[in-house]
Amino acid sequence: MIRMSRGIRLAPLLFVGALSCSSAGGPAPSPAPVAPPSDVPPVRIPVGVAPSFDGAVTGNGWVDGFAAAGSKYFREVAGVRGQTFELREVATGDEQSKACGKDWRASSARSVSTVTPDVSRTARSAGFTLSAIATARRGYWHTKATLSCTTINRTDAQAATMARGQAWIDLGGGAGDQDQLLIETTGLDAGEWALSVTDSAGQKLAPTQAGNTFVATLSRGGRYSVAASVTARAATAGARDSVEQRLRATVRVSSLRNALAVGTGRTPLPGLELPLEVNVAGKELAAQVQAALAGARPCAVKPGCGGKVSDLSVQSVSVHPAGGGARVELVLTGTKRTPTTVSLIGLLQVRDDSLRLADLRLAAGQPEIVKKKDLVAAAAAFGGRVPAAAVGLTARTEPVESELRGRFPVKVGDLCVSGTNGAPAFLGSRPAAEADGFTLVFGATPGLVEPCARGRTAS
Repeated sequence: MIRMSRGIRLAPLLFVGALSCSSAGGPAPSPAPVAPPSDVPPVRIPVGVAPSFDGAVTGNGWVDGFAAAGSKYFREVAGVRGQTFELREVATGDEQSKACGKDWRASSARSVSTVTPDVSRTARSAGFTLSAIATARRGYWHTKATLSCTTINRTDAQAATMARGQAWIDLGGGAGDQDQLLIETTGLDAGEWALSVTDSAGQKLAPTQAGNTFVATLSRGGRYSVAASVTARAATAGARDSVEQRLRATVRVSSLRNALAVGTGRTPLPGLELPLEVNVAGKELAAQVQAALAGARPCAVKPGCGGKVSDLSVQSVSVHPAGGGARVELVLTGTKRTPTTVSLIGLLQVRDDSLRLADLRLAAGQPEIVKKKDLVAAAAAFGGRVPAAAVGLTARTEPVESELRGRFPVKVGDLCVSGTNGAPAFLGSRPAAEADGFTLVFGATPGLVEPCARGRTAS
């Protein structure tokens, strides 16, 4: 249930009552000064940009090793974007040429580096699989002693290989659109590995780690690079004649903003809140204002509003959208006064699950009213009673919130957002599509990205 407004803090009511009405035997006191006329407040609802996600993977790597003198290699190769990358080398020692007799074994070093783009995933993620294999085998040969080939000689071997994948991620969004890159990894806890995230300017970001997932918080859309590498090494030593290290790791990158948009059918706002909208007709507010002012004559008591307005009352009320607020038109009438329309400008406030008017001030552009100081003060006195009028919102907001809850959990790669945090916060209003209607916008903050619970998950 929507509880309280957030983000908009209203100033205290700017209108105050004027000085007391005139009394017999003395001059009529002047009305107290009121706040300057108010212009239409601007619409301040944040606008979300439709997110997009596009990723492409490039692989590269190097191999290095030697088996014996003259059998050393080193190669570094770059791959082609979007295609599987593979690099392999094998070096063999020259033990046979030095051996006495047939008892010999060639030393060898073998390195294989592979980067495979993850083409099986949807367009909502990009990833790759890294494979690095390094194998080293010791060789030996015999040399002739006094009468036979009895002296044994050994040669050590070593190999190393590195596989590196790089995912280029293009995210839709503006300069103020926050996002999170969720980088899921497996296998990176073995061997030598590295992970980096950089923006389009080459600045490195510092992702936080939760288990096998890294989270990079972004302040805007644009292009980002996620690179990871693994390095395998093998070397014969001691009593081990053959050594091999096999490393395999996967990296998958997803965008939280994109996943929320797809999963909920709503374009996230710049702060990643999910927008909820409800409509209220101006006549509903007008009816509540009319009821709050029924029979009210705030200038009839002493001290009143000054001048000759003690008999004023409200004949009719109409409420219309005005930018990010509302225009309240009061038709004031009295026993000796023709009906006069006075316009007030105010803001909308959500409190106690109800829509209210607040911060009412005389609308700008009414010079014929401004000159009549007593009437201005009377309008202020009536405006001070308007915030008591309220339109209940629970029946409107509950179905919208329920529909949003039904969209969760939202899957982000192999993780999930299970729901939203707390009650949606009131962000502001704008004129509705229909005439004299208000569209109220609330923002629901997504919850944490966590491992998916057992049972149903979003598709």
